[in-house]
Amino acid sequence: MKTLLKITFFLFWAGIVNQSFAQDSSSPKTLLELISSIEQTSDMRFLYREALVSNINVTVSSDSPTLYEDLRSQLLEFNIGLQVNSERNQALLFKTGNKQNKQEAVISGYVVDAETGDRLPYSTISWLENGEITGVASSTSGTFHARINSSGSSIPLLFSFVGYESKRVDFDISSKSELNDIAVRLQPRLYGGSEIIVNGNSLFSPSDTVFSSLIEAGSFSPLGDNNSAKALQSLPSVLAGPAIQDGLNVRGSSSDGFRVLLDGITLYNQSHLFGLLDGLNADVLRTSGFFYDVTPAQFRAPLGGTLTFLTKTGNLQNFESSVGLSNTALSATLEGPVVLGKSSFLFSGRHSYIDDLNWFNNQGIIKYGLDIDRNYDFQSDTVRKFIDRNVQNVNGNAFFYDLHGKLYFETSSGSQLIASMYFGKDEANQSYDRRIQQQSQEFNTNNEWSSKMVKLAYNTQLQHDINSESSIGFSDYYSNYLKEDNDFRRPENDNNNQNATIEILPFNLENELQEFQINQRFSKSFEHFGLDFGVTYSDFEVLYTELSPRNQSFRSRRTSQLLDMFSQFDFANSTEAHVSLGGRLYYFSNGKYLKWSPRIKAQFLPESAVSFGLGYSKNYQFLHQLDFLTVNSTDFWVMTNNEQPPSSVSYFTTNVRLRPSNSLFLQVEGYYKLFDNLRIHSLADHFISSFFDEDDTNPFLFNNTGVGKGIEFLLKKRFSRFSLSSTYTLASTELENLLINDGKPFHPSYDRTHQFSLIGDLDLSNGLSFYASWNFATGTPNNVLSRDEQAETRIGDYSRLDVSLKYILSTGNTEKAEFLFSVYNLLNTQNPWYSDFKAGRNTNNNRIIPGLTTVYDLGIQPSFRAKLYF
Repeated sequence: MKTLLKITFFLFWAGIVNQSFAQDSSSPKTLLELISSIEQTSDMRFLYREALVSNINVTVSSDSPTLYEDLRSQLLEFNIGLQVNSERNQALLFKTGNKQNKQEAVISGYVVDAETGDRLPYSTISWLENGEITGVASSTSGTFHARINSSGSSIPLLFSFVGYESKRVDFDISSKSELNDIAVRLQPRLYGGSEIIVNGNSLFSPSDTVFSSLIEAGSFSPLGDNNSAKALQSLPSVLAGPAIQDGLNVRGSSSDGFRVLLDGITLYNQSHLFGLLDGLNADVLRTSGFFYDVTPAQFRAPLGGTLTFLTKTGNLQNFESSVGLSNTALSATLEGPVVLGKSSFLFSGRHSYIDDLNWFNNQGIIKYGLDIDRNYDFQSDTVRKFIDRNVQNVNGNAFFYDLHGKLYFETSSGSQLIASMYFGKDEANQSYDRRIQQQSQEFNTNNEWSSKMVKLAYNTQLQHDINSESSIGFSDYYSNYLKEDNDFRRPENDNNNQNATIEILPFNLENELQEFQINQRFSKSFEHFGLDFGVTYSDFEVLYTELSPRNQSFRSRRTSQLLDMFSQFDFANSTEAHVSLGGRLYYFSNGKYLKWSPRIKAQFLPESAVSFGLGYSKNYQFLHQLDFLTVNSTDFWVMTNNEQPPSSVSYFTTNVRLRPSNSLFLQVEGYYKLFDNLRIHSLADHFISSFFDEDDTNPFLFNNTGVGKGIEFLLKKRFSRFSLSSTYTLASTELENLLINDGKPFHPSYDRTHQFSLIGDLDLSNGLSFYASWNFATGTPNNVLSRDEQAETRIGDYSRLDVSLKYILSTGNTEKAEFLFSVYNLLNTQNPWYSDFKAGRNTNNNRIIPGLTTVYDLGIQPSFRAKLYF
């Protein structure tokens, strides 16, 4: 840890020195210097892309009375045009084109951060055409291509991006010419948060930003740093859950159906410290997008939802750095130009000190996450706890770190070469004494995972309306879990398995997963629709090892290749309907599976006060995450093979959106899902299962079917300094297997019938804001699986109030510091988490017997986060 701190401070001071050097050595004869001089001495603001103008020298004086005429004349030899709007104080630099079109104007270019020059993916570009709003969204590389029909000589376009100030730009289209290589620069909003863009379809619609304060990541993380999974639980489509949880349950799917992508590469473990905070440092993330509905064909959609992260490319103009401190970790980030305006770098690191400083219940969190003496109560009055069985003499350690790095190069034509990497690791172990059969024995519990990802990407424009994105990447994941004193329930042959005994036995899981990926994607804009198409190739190798009472030495190593081709047609230029038609064709070599995944979605009257939509998709999943009741911190993966088909879901969805005013939004959504070939591990509830024959060594069932259905409500109201949101979900998930519950449908452990949330966000003053969230959900099933039919019971209801207070210190329009204090479970409610069998004493005869217990979630947990920007 001391070494990391030394490196952090060295990078920080190196950045300060390099910044001073870069400022002293800049040339006053460059176009960039002239732009800077004009903006410092006047209200004029230029819209440009750094790489387009970085190598251009001019001889124009900023004091010249014919400044803009002279500049326009000199820029002609570089094929760069200049439009000046004196009324709005805007000067637009763009690459000139010779193509004329009497029917329409074509405007293409980039949306970038005004301070850093970083591209802004999924930005919104909208305008009025024939009296009605229409628009487009920028691509993942921040490019846009707008075809505009207008009878006027000029047309205003509105550019916006979550967390940035919107900008209106008036374009002169009297000549009907193509305007190419335009760069629109958006200013970061001073008090913006780390919002997540939901769904991603119809991105130019005003309804897309209705979720921004509803799901601001990091507002109530139990450990201070950002937690996107906890933020997404405010959505009606995501199941509310406990603090210690890895993954999300999206619309009836298990956590197996949730995927996290970093720059297009899958992260096979996305969180640190038992799911309490993100495995990614929020300081480097530019865009977060969450797809829970019909996912566009550009993505390999799992059975539930996909959370995508795109990282920043680094500041092209200035050196910047930041340092952060939370109640569990230290972080530092350094970014800046390699060649001014053309290339940049970004490096960021975070390292925990949770094991070095025992405050804010740090040691208690480690103990809880490792399933050591979690708080529980017996559900029956006839069984009581062992007073002398609590663990003692607890010793151990825990740490995590993550490192991000990125190198970015941009040519004058707008092509990008990007190299990125991510390294993350998490490890926690504790030794302790536990009394077993009148003797004290020493045990150990260990949990660890590590993840490495590297990627090289090249993005370019083949023509003005054709974008190409090429990439090659590699991901390496390792995980291990060992608990020497795991409680297993062994069934008896009488009384319907209710007299099962508890055995203390070791439990060990180990997993290795490597993926090599090549991706090629093209996008082209036509007059009435946009087309995306491409191909992705992945090579997988998966090793899974298990030591348990059923499988003393189960080991499986499998390899496979996955080749898939996709195409996506987006018809979004009509005010009557926005229609997306897509599909993905898969070929998985291990089993020679050929599968077609159609994706269809239509939103009718998308910009009207009342809008409705329909959708259908068929999703396939070839890698499967195994679910374990008490192992909530590490992901373990297995692969589809010749004997075990891929999981799939047939997905039907519909919605109605009401927008009576600009400040009020109501959405009602319904879904129906048919699951097939789901995986259920034989130890899913720590039951030494009798589902399998003695000679069957396979540790999980793979032929489970299911039905998920639900209706979801979202209401959001905005006031001048306050916003209020409310969600409600009525849902049901049922699974079925001939070997479970006498072949009759049963509810899995993640099924909740009712779920309600209330979220408030209040701006107290400039820079000071207050956030509160209350979540309520009915209880989950007790999850006692057996061959015989079981009468279903449920644990108690879940209710949690979280609050946070954030202050941003600024000078002018620049953030200097950010401070956040939050409290998870403010009322310290004892919330049921899951049910499990444990050994207890019979209250009548004092004999040791197994009893069904309710294990509780974390109680009140305060946290803080502080950041300084340089």
